[in-house]
Amino acid sequence: MRLSRGVGALLPAGAVLAVLAVLAGLLLPPDASRPVTVLADLGLLGALTFVVHRTSRVPGVPPAAARFWVSLARALLVYAIGMAVDLAALLTTSVSGRSVSMYGAQLVYPVAGVFTMYAVFRYPTVTHSRSQKLRVGLDAGIVLVGTAAFIWYFTVSSHWAPDLGWLSLSETLALPVTVLVAGFGVLRVALVGAGLLTRPTLACYAACITLSGVATALPIGQEEAPIAPTVLLLLAQLSSLTGAVLQHQASVAGTVPPLARRDRPFSVLPYGASAAAFGLLVAVVGPGLDWRRGGVLAGTGVLLVLVATRQLAALHENNRLLTQNRALTEQLRHQAWHDELTGLANRASFSRHVDEAIERFTATGDDTALLLIDLDGFKAVNDTFGHVVGDQLLCDVAGRLTREAGDDAVVCRLGGDEFVVLTGQTGGRAAGLASRLVQAVAAHAVIGGNPVRVGASIGIAAVSDAPGGAADLLRRADTAMYAVKSAGKNSWRLSDTPAPAPAPVS
Repeated sequence: MRLSRGVGALLPAGAVLAVLAVLAGLLLPPDASRPVTVLADLGLLGALTFVVHRTSRVPGVPPAAARFWVSLARALLVYAIGMAVDLAALLTTSVSGRSVSMYGAQLVYPVAGVFTMYAVFRYPTVTHSRSQKLRVGLDAGIVLVGTAAFIWYFTVSSHWAPDLGWLSLSETLALPVTVLVAGFGVLRVALVGAGLLTRPTLACYAACITLSGVATALPIGQEEAPIAPTVLLLLAQLSSLTGAVLQHQASVAGTVPPLARRDRPFSVLPYGASAAAFGLLVAVVGPGLDWRRGGVLAGTGVLLVLVATRQLAALHENNRLLTQNRALTEQLRHQAWHDELTGLANRASFSRHVDEAIERFTATGDDTALLLIDLDGFKAVNDTFGHVVGDQLLCDVAGRLTREAGDDAVVCRLGGDEFVVLTGQTGGRAAGLASRLVQAVAAHAVIGGNPVRVGASIGIAAVSDAPGGAADLLRRADTAMYAVKSAGKNSWRLSDTPAPAPAPVS
């Protein structure tokens, strides 16, 4: 697959940077290896920013998606600036021996997080109503709060204490909050079904977030495994870069899924996040509780399970009722526009199609012909064989008209034994269609074991010949149809062209 210039070489180059950073961590002392690791991170982040920017400029990318990728590239650029500030601080500390604060993590990363959230919220979603947006927001909020509880316990609280100061807290929170913001972005895309990321890209970003989360939870002070967090973070960067390259490849190929709605009765993510957070609570405070307090905690857990079960049962029942309501609504909509016996468009649908044909002719000059069809001999069939056979014959005739008229025509039943065909074929082509319809209707049929035969008298009128609108169009076709009946039936006739309007008297 052809990629934009320079994109294809970034992934191998990023892998080389990651290997060099790992070797530096294994062979050099911590003070010397940390700047190398940050430099490799900065190179990978720069490559990611470049790929995202190039994706926004791929021809054919929807404007909304292009704006998202541009905003995300700006956010990544701010992250890169913060990382460059921290790299300068590490180099200064390594050379001078004087400790310099990591102002990039403390001050610049929060700004980059705001830019990232702006990019995520700027992209349109398939949630339109306020209730849908509220539900998606609450689902994402529940998952993120549950995740934040794990990050606080396993990452922040193990690396920070109140006596270290609040500025130190912002440095400790930099990476976990970045992971949380990225997770929110991916979660929002997954929940609302926005046609933005391909599945491989989404999987790569999910792997990046998972690896980063595990890396932030590892104790970095253990001498026996100091390289583990570095390796995980570099793998996370490579996963993110891989996802960006795959997304760019899909954008160039035009295989990014369109924005499409995903109907879900409910999401299990909030319930899973709540259960995990409660499990963490039990693991943290449970061992220190006596039997009385433990019983309260256990009862609370059972209560939450019962409430969640009741809620899921209610959601399932609501979804069943909504499904039935949608089916009934669709049935009523179909009945409103279709004939109950034959399934053809009814008189109301006919009026709508005629109005559309007149508007189309006025706007573009595209003409439409109306073929008014009245069956010859149908009353005799009804009187001889009964209404059941008559109804079956009407359904048979409706099928013949539909097959002969073709997919581009609209076949309607006005009532009784009267039908209409609206077609874009005019003039001689409309006459040819009318001749075929007469032959199709006149063919022998066997209904309920009874041989029956009817004919068709057809009057043809064109929208261009009916300056008086829909009523004038139908009147002209009706006049032509009755002229056929007067002349012997089972044929067709074009309506007379209207006489030109008289010149105004001066």
